[in-house]
Amino acid sequence: MTVTTPDLSVIIVNYNVRHFLEQCLVSVFEAAEGYALEVIVVDNASADDSLDMIRSRFADQVIVMANTDNPGFSRANNQGIARATGEFVLLLNPDTVVAQDTFRQCIDFMGAHPEAGAIGAYMIDGAGRYLPESKRALPTPWVSFYKIFGLANLFPRSKKFGRYHLGFLSREETHEIEVLSGAFMFMRKAVLDQIGGFDETFFMYGEDIDLSWRVILGGYKNYYFPQARIVHYKGESTQKGSLNYVRVFYQAMIIFAKKHFAGMYQRLFVGAIRFAVYSRALVAACERLIWKAGFPMLEAGLIYLVMFGVKRYWEYYIKFIEGGAYPAIFSWLYLPVYTLVFVALLAAFGAYRKPYRLRPLILAPLAGFVAIATTTYMFSVVLNFSRAIVGLSAVFTGIVAFATRALLHWRERGTPFFTEAGLRRAVLVGDPEEVAHMNAVIRGQSAYQVDLVGVIAPDPVLFAGKEWPLLGNEADLVALVRLFEIEEVIVGMRSVPVQRIMQHLEQLHNSGVVVKTAPRDTDFLIGPHQVVAAGNGPVGRFPLGDKSARRTKRTFDLVVGGILVLAFPLLSIGIRNRGKAFTGLLSVLTGKKHLVGYAANDTQGLPRLQPGLLDVSQRLGGAVPPSTHLRALNEDYARRYAWDLDLAVVLKGWRNLGGS
Repeated sequence: MTVTTPDLSVIIVNYNVRHFLEQCLVSVFEAAEGYALEVIVVDNASADDSLDMIRSRFADQVIVMANTDNPGFSRANNQGIARATGEFVLLLNPDTVVAQDTFRQCIDFMGAHPEAGAIGAYMIDGAGRYLPESKRALPTPWVSFYKIFGLANLFPRSKKFGRYHLGFLSREETHEIEVLSGAFMFMRKAVLDQIGGFDETFFMYGEDIDLSWRVILGGYKNYYFPQARIVHYKGESTQKGSLNYVRVFYQAMIIFAKKHFAGMYQRLFVGAIRFAVYSRALVAACERLIWKAGFPMLEAGLIYLVMFGVKRYWEYYIKFIEGGAYPAIFSWLYLPVYTLVFVALLAAFGAYRKPYRLRPLILAPLAGFVAIATTTYMFSVVLNFSRAIVGLSAVFTGIVAFATRALLHWRERGTPFFTEAGLRRAVLVGDPEEVAHMNAVIRGQSAYQVDLVGVIAPDPVLFAGKEWPLLGNEADLVALVRLFEIEEVIVGMRSVPVQRIMQHLEQLHNSGVVVKTAPRDTDFLIGPHQVVAAGNGPVGRFPLGDKSARRTKRTFDLVVGGILVLAFPLLSIGIRNRGKAFTGLLSVLTGKKHLVGYAANDTQGLPRLQPGLLDVSQRLGGAVPPSTHLRALNEDYARRYAWDLDLAVVLKGWRNLGGS
């Protein structure tokens, strides 16, 4: 019987990341088409159901090596290396996804470059950001010094200061480098046999630097190879932002320095590392303090200024018209105390937690007014100042709090309006069967709430006759995300290749849009720092058809329409066709028209509306959407109707009240 030697042995060390491991394995087997593959999973005593998942889904495809304790990353990898029989060995993290052509690209490159001992990949994280550790230099004392003390971050493209991540080398070109990332190390088995596996002195971190350097000492070269691309959900299997990570990582650097450096170099390196640990601890503590206290402190300053302005107005125009003033203690003691009361109550009512909500911005100022007014009444002999100032200050505190959050929301989401629901607008990307399954996962998880806007399809023809609201073609995903103000994209990996998912991730990574994936034949979704489990339920309906929504829309028409009529002499300067606009506003007040209506005549199946002076497409601020998208815009409007949508249309399109 002839035994075929595998082309490639993939070694994955797993520890309590069952869902990421399953997604990783699915992508590995999809990328292995045409090659003899050997997959070895070394489990370090995971407490989740990782082993059950492997044995039930990949029973005949994966070699499982189950440790009864956690011997560390290095030793577990060495166990896999000792078992591997392939010509090439890939050391792969479980929180990764490889593209379909990754193995082919790597094997072809190795065949064309016999001097290559190991190659690393172009890595992006789950948010689409390029990971600079895809290519690194040896952390010599000076390279480490520049990294530790921030010069590498200040001058990332400098050949002198930016060597740690080799920022001066193009990320799109192949380069000879010194250090590969342990998340993806594609190596010749013969090289591993020659130089040995990982040094088990390193429990976690630093072992990839040591192994990379020994490849070079063995007479081979390491390459950064961007044609091999992977997604690395960095930080999912380890808390890399924690102080403990900093301590463990730098301890690994000390081990590396003592092993490979000597004399003054070693002492300089070790001293710098130890100093860095304490420095990073201090900086991390300051960052946490600033992050938590910065917004409330800024808002406290704004509230104090507003209260001081109210006090000055009341002082000079109401209370002391004929002369006089409040005592100085009112400004330098009582107003700061009032400010602290309002800010403390905003915090107590949850005004600083996301998603921002309106209720705390109303309740906190009201409670502050009651508390301060009651206290000043009870101690009127000492605190006998005007409660009118407190009342006005409470009103303006609410206004300031709303304005600051609207500004932050606008910067993050592109709109100043935030609602009580706080739901992220999401789309599903896939074929009809995938879309139905992803919807079932979402609707069955009560802790994961999103507003499903519709579907973006790799092949729109497949959705002909389906009830799902079709927004457009997956080829136009980025443009559609912007057009429909999407905040979350959920992609089925069966119909959308990993290469295209990576393209979408990179194109959207600066937009604040979250991308989640649904691996083939699984019951969960994976995104940055989140796994969503399975369930069932229907997609949303059209709230605009509800009586409460119709009353809201009618109230909006009466209030805003009335304001526009009263302000018409001033507004008419900027309105085209003023006569038609005025008669149109009168029709709004009588109920014959709406201020905002649908964008096209194709409204079959949607809640009925009167014609609108403006249409929903005008919220795009002058951008004209393709006619093929107007139906989807109307469905989107009916599905998520709220008064602030109409207000956004009016604010952007009021010049067209008389027609464009």
